[in-house]
Parts: sequence; C-alpha cells; structure tokens
Amino acid sequence: MMNKGLKKGLKITGVTVAVILVFMLVLPFMFKDKVITIVKKEANEMLNAKLDFESLDISLFSHFPSASIELNGLTLSGIDDFENDTLVSAESIDVAVNVMSLFSDKGFDVNYVVLDKPSIKAVKLADGRVNWDIMKPDTVDVEEEKTVEVEGESSFRLKLKNFKIADATIVYVDDSTHMQFYTDKLNLKLSGDMSADMTDIDSKLSCKDIYFAMGGISYLKQAEAGAKLTVSADLKNNKFILKENTLSLNAIVLNLDGWVALLDDGAMDMDLKINTSEINFKEILSLIPAIYQNNFDKLRTTGNMSLTAFAKGRMAGENMPQFGLTLGVKDATLNYEGMPASVDGINIGASVSNPGGSLDKTIIDLSEFRLSMAGNPFKAALYASTPISDLNFKATADGTVHLGKIKDIYPLGDSITLSGIVTADLQFAGRMSDIEKENYQNIRGEGTLTVADMDLTMKGLPAVAVKKAQASVSAKAMSLSQLDVKVGKSDIQAHGSLSNYLAYVLKNETIKGSLTVTSSLLDLNELMGDSETSGEETVEADTMTLSVIEVPKNIDMTLSADFKKILFQKMELDNVTGKLIVADGAVRMTPLSLNAFGGAMVANGIYSTAESVVRPMVNFDLDIQKASFEKTFEQLDMIQKIVPIFAKTGGTYSVKVDLKSALDSQMSPDLSSLTADGVIQSNDIQLQNIEVFSQLATLLKNDKLKNIEAKDLKISFTIKDGKVKTSPFDMKLGNITMNLSGVTGLDQTIDYRAKINIPGAGALSNVSATIGGTFSKPSIKLNTDEVVKNAVTNVIASEVLGVDAEDIEAQKAAIRKQAEEAGNKLIATAKSESEKLISKASNPLAKVAAQAAGKKLVEEAEKQAQKLKDEAEKLIEKQYGGSE
Repeated sequence: MMNKGLKKGLKITGVTVAVILVFMLVLPFMFKDKVITIVKKEANEMLNAKLDFESLDISLFSHFPSASIELNGLTLSGIDDFENDTLVSAESIDVAVNVMSLFSDKGFDVNYVVLDKPSIKAVKLADGRVNWDIMKPDTVDVEEEKTVEVEGESSFRLKLKNFKIADATIVYVDDSTHMQFYTDKLNLKLSGDMSADMTDIDSKLSCKDIYFAMGGISYLKQAEAGAKLTVSADLKNNKFILKENTLSLNAIVLNLDGWVALLDDGAMDMDLKINTSEINFKEILSLIPAIYQNNFDKLRTTGNMSLTAFAKGRMAGENMPQFGLTLGVKDATLNYEGMPASVDGINIGASVSNPGGSLDKTIIDLSEFRLSMAGNPFKAALYASTPISDLNFKATADGTVHLGKIKDIYPLGDSITLSGIVTADLQFAGRMSDIEKENYQNIRGEGTLTVADMDLTMKGLPAVAVKKAQASVSAKAMSLSQLDVKVGKSDIQAHGSLSNYLAYVLKNETIKGSLTVTSSLLDLNELMGDSETSGEETVEADTMTLSVIEVPKNIDMTLSADFKKILFQKMELDNVTGKLIVADGAVRMTPLSLNAFGGAMVANGIYSTAESVVRPMVNFDLDIQKASFEKTFEQLDMIQKIVPIFAKTGGTYSVKVDLKSALDSQMSPDLSSLTADGVIQSNDIQLQNIEVFSQLATLLKNDKLKNIEAKDLKISFTIKDGKVKTSPFDMKLGNITMNLSGVTGLDQTIDYRAKINIPGAGALSNVSATIGGTFSKPSIKLNTDEVVKNAVTNVIASEVLGVDAEDIEAQKAAIRKQAEEAGNKLIATAKSESEKLISKASNPLAKVAAQAAGKKLVEEAEKQAQKLKDEAEKLIEKQYGGSE
C-alpha cells in the first residue's frame, strides 16, 4: 500500500498543478485590459492617426513559457487630407512576451512577432506631403526629456529573437516623381538575438507580382524577387556587414558585398558592390515583362555580357554617395526554340555614373544600342546629364522594323496578328532650358517617322489598321502630314501640327497644336467599352460597360471636327461639325452642330475631368429643333427615367435648355446632381394610351381625353434635386382645355394639378384634379367640391330642369339628383372598365388579378360617388340653411 506521505505529496502536487493551470487560464484576463490600455495609450500619445483593432487576446499556452498577445483586425488610418487612406492593416499580429515582464511596470520584453497578411500603402503627394508622417512632434525640451526618461520609460522593450511577415502587400505612390510601386505575397523571416550587441541576423525574403513605373513608363511588371542574407550586425554601433547573401530579380541572381552603417545624425554610410560572374544575357532579358512572361524557358541566347554596380560614401538628405552601373553586351543573339528567325548582332554599351554629392551630377550614357531583327538593322543612342537642374540630352534613332517579321522571332500566339513597316530617322540634342525659353535655334531636332500598312489584332480588342501615318519633326514643331487609321468599325483621318512636343515628352509639360480630324464613323461604344468576348458570344453596344474618358491637363489643342456619324451608348449623332478646344483637362464645344433624335441640334458647352477623373462634369447649352419624341425616348436612358411619358408620345418637339450634371463611371448623367432650365415646344404632339389620361377620360365620361392631339404646346421646366418641375401650361384638345402643372421624380412618381374645361358636360364641365402615384399606376382624385358647386349653379340657373326658382325644396331635390346622377355615372363607368379588364384576361391567374383590379376600381368610384353626395348636402346646408 502507498504510504500516507506519498499520497499527501501526490495530492499537494495535483492541487499545485491545478492551481497553476487555473492561474494560466485566468491570468490573461487579468492583464487583457491593462495591455489594451497601454497599446491605445501609446498610440494616442505618439500618433497623428487613427489606430483601431477588432480584438486583443492574451494566452499563456500558444508560445509557452512566453505569453502570447494577438491583435486582430488592425487598421491605422490617416487624418486630414489622408483621412480615407489606410496606411497599415493586418489580419493579425501575434507577439510573444516574457511572462515575468507582465508583472512589471517597466514594460514588456518582446521576443517573437508574426504579422499575418499585413497591407501597407504609402502615399507622397505632389506637394511633398506624405501619409506616413504620423508621429506627433516632440515639443519637450532637452531638460524635460531627461526627466521623462527617468520618470517614465516606454511600455515596450525589444528583445526580438524571431520576426515573420506572411503574405504582405506593399503599395507606394509618389505623385511628385510619378512613381508607383506594388508587390504582393511578400514573405519575410528574420532570426537573431536583437537584444545582443553583436549578432548574426539571418533573413529570407520573397515577393511576387512586382510592379514598378516612373514617369508613365513601366519598368517591372509581374516580376519576382527574393533574397537570402546573413548579416553580421553590430547593433551597438548600428553597422551591418553583408556576409553570405543571394539576391534575385526574375532570372537574375546576384551577390551583394559590403557594409552599411547608420550614423547618429540620421545619415547612412556605405560601401556596397555587386559581385557576380554567372550573369548572362538571357537573365537581363528577364527584366522585360513581355519576354519574361511568355515562354521564357524556350528563349535561347548567345554572346558576352558584363554587369557591375557599386555605391560608396555617405548618404544624408539630398547628398548622395558615389554610385555607378555599367552594362555591356557584345555580339549577342536571341531566338526562341522552334522560331524561324532571330535577333542578331546585339551590342549594348550603357552606364550610369555619379561621383557623389548631388543627383544632378548623374550621367546616363547609352553609347551603343544596335541589333538586326530578322535582317532589318536598327540602332539608337542616348546621352543625358544634369537631369535635375537643366537636362542636357542627345538622342538618335535610325532603322526600319518590319512588324510582320516579329511573329517569326517572338511567339505571339494565336491571340495576336501584326504586320506593317515602321521607319524612323530621328536626331535630337539640346538643353531643357532652351526648350522652355523657346530658343529653338539652340536645339537640334530633325527627322521623320512613318508607319505604313500596319494591321494589329488582339483578342478582346478592336482591330487596328494604320494605312499610313507620317510625321516630320523640327526642334520647334512636329507636323503630322497624314494619319489614316481604322480602329474596329471606326475610322479617323487627321493632319496638323504639334508644338512643345519635346517638353511634353521630357518633362510632361503641355503640348500645343491644332488638328483637323474627319471620320465617316466613330463608334465610341466599341472604343470605350469592354469588348472582350467569350467564344462566339458578342456584346451589344448598348450593354457594354463604358469607362470615363480622361482629358489630360497637359494638352492644349484645337480640333476642327467633321464626323459623319458618331455612336455613343444608344445615341446616333450625324453630321457632327464644329470646333473642339482641349485645354486644362476639359473639352469645350464652340459650337458643335449635329443631327440627333430625328432633328437638328446646336451644342455649346464643356466636358471636364479637371476636378475629378472618376466623376466628370458637363455643362451644356442645347438648342434642339424638331426632334422625335419616340427616338429621344429610345436613345436616352435619362429621358426614360425622368420623363417616361415620352414612350407613348408621338410627334416632334423643340427645346432650348441649359444643363449641368456630373457623370458616373459609365459616362451617364448622375441624375441626383442634374440641374437644368429650359422651354420645350411642340406644334404636333400625340399622347396615346397614357394611363393618366385614360383614367381621367373614364372618370369624366369623355373618350376624347384618351387620345390627345395637341397644337402649339409650350412648357417651361426646371430640373433640380432629382425632380422635373413644370410651370402651368395649357393643352387645347378641340373645344376641351386642360391646364397642367407639377413635378416628376427620379423614381417616376408624379404630383400634378389638372384643371379641365369640357363645355356642355354639366356638373363635370369645369373640374380640377390631383394626380399622384406614377405614370404607369396613377392615382387621380377629383375636386368633388367643384363638381357639386357646378351642380348647384346648373340647378339654380337652368330652366331645363323645370324647377320653380321659388320652390326651395325642389331645388334641393334637384341638387341631390345631380350629385347622385354624377356619382352613378362614375360607378357605371368603373363597372364597365372592370368588365373589360376581366374579359381581356387570358388565363385563370390573369383573370384573378383583373377581378381584383376591377373591384378596386369600382370601390374607388363608389367612394367618389358618396363624396359627391356628402358635398351636395354640405352645399345645401350652406346655400339654404338646412336639409329636410
């Protein structure tokens, strides 16, 4: 048997283990609020930004014996101009903390950090402001800093052993230099004792889908990069020596040797150089996206190649270290496996150098670039210096490219066909300052560029055919002597001249010029839309998704236009002539005449993306003469939404209107922002089977109101806040006069007032009505007070009834009779209409629906009839002082 001492010891041990387990479960909850308070307190004190997270959890089991702190759903957003930007976000951040440091007020010892799916978006505006400048300024003086350091240290101390980032996304946008960088699936692992003075830090980095562009030119696209580094870190002196390392970009694999030191004044000192002996020409070609992304494994190259690069010296602020890069290719060739032709005689000599100091000392020298593509020679050269202060440049290009031979060299696949000849002989030299001051006598610029018989087809895009494009250049201007191009079904012919083109190309300044443009057909639906098809399917023009046309701000050009036909959305515009002035991010029409909607139109106005590229503004003054109601309804979605009555309106109209609106992403008016004032006139208008007038005809027992033919109609209207408001206007229908006014909403609701005069209709000869509901389901209420008043007038003034003027009781009876007869007419008409609805029903379900609709119609008529009787009694009371 187990002795009592052993039993007692096991019991104590069991209780102790249980207490420890309970303590480990309870402890996180004890410190959770403390950690949340510290995190938010530190953030609020340090940041000019909004820090938020969904939850913060603490566990003693995940990384035992360390405590695990997990932050989920982290977001760090900017303020002021960056209010809508999320600088940092992460699905989760997992931190391992020394348990004993949780009991101390001196802070936490962090030794393990994992960031899962973090996203970083850094933005630099054109004026130099950045969204990552979120640290609050330090206003504490030196003496106070010393006191603060003694009295209260930060709540975090870093003793990091491992650091990991999984599936990160990084975006950098610099508007000041027009630079963009993006990478996805970035993974990073760091390990090392960050708390030691000296340590070896091992790191492994990989990232995919790298995109890099500057000045509108894409240098990397869908690239891949990686790094394996072992760095000897002197953390006390902030010096890092590269030991074993490998860097890769696409197929290029390099070794980087040297060291980097972080100095106390914020500067950086370095001595770095690329050291590799195994790089070849094919690896350099992997930097070209079109080559790397298409059958790169089947590319074969020969030839000698050299690549060296270094950076040495101090970098502080705008002071740069000495750096240089040289690239040399000698007698190289490339061809794809199985392709009949190759590119031969490739010779490249290029260098970038800077002796240190200012970036303005940088010299770019592409002294040689020669090749022969399927027997067609081409050569170019470029030299550039003082790029910051006053760009000094010299560039030449000379050669002929037979586009049809590209398919013999490069595997285009079945999705692309290409043919044609491009010939270039261009020479440029000078300084940017002479271009800006228009000292063209100091600039050398001459040559010709010709494209002939070019045909390009790509899957998902309209076919492009350039019959001929020919331009000659001088230092001052580029003359386009001929342009004859066809894109899809559209054709364009143009000629004219462009000035300031060198500043436009080199410094993105404004290009100026004048062009004469003609076309027999311009199909904007095809040019703007997503015309990609699947299999044999086609996309109809009116269902395409259009996109906004941006007007560049650096174009100042006058276009003399003559277009025989333009297709845009559902509209067909014919004989479009006039001037278009493109400037400051807007297109102005001054004026433009055309045929549209079966009539003629003159348009003055502006289309602008100056303030917003995603929300353009239009401001037009339109004069439309004798247009068709039917065609206008068919071609304009805006009319279908705002004035659905056009669907059943025949005849023609003329309108003068001033219109202003924002456009949405599909180039359609944003009806909530639309404002307009105008007058519409018609000498020939027919309204047939309009439910509003059909119901009026039924209630007033007059079929003339069902099919309206009006002359000399004139309506003043305004559009604001999503509503069309019409001033009172008259419609003359033979001897019937109708006066209408009211409002139509974006949701097609209507709120109108009608005054109707029908000679010889007795009590119903002068009636007013309120029209609500919608055009398809109107709700009409007659002013029964007026009906009864008319009945009283008819009874008192008429001898037809045979009532003695002094016989008051007979007059009362006659008034009641008039009201009852008018009500009975309403009920009889409603019953007749109900029977017609039921008889037209084609199946049992439709018959049930018709019966319900007919019943509702009769019930409404009965209510109106009873109201007539009630109003008759009220007027008898008022006229004669009481009833029987």
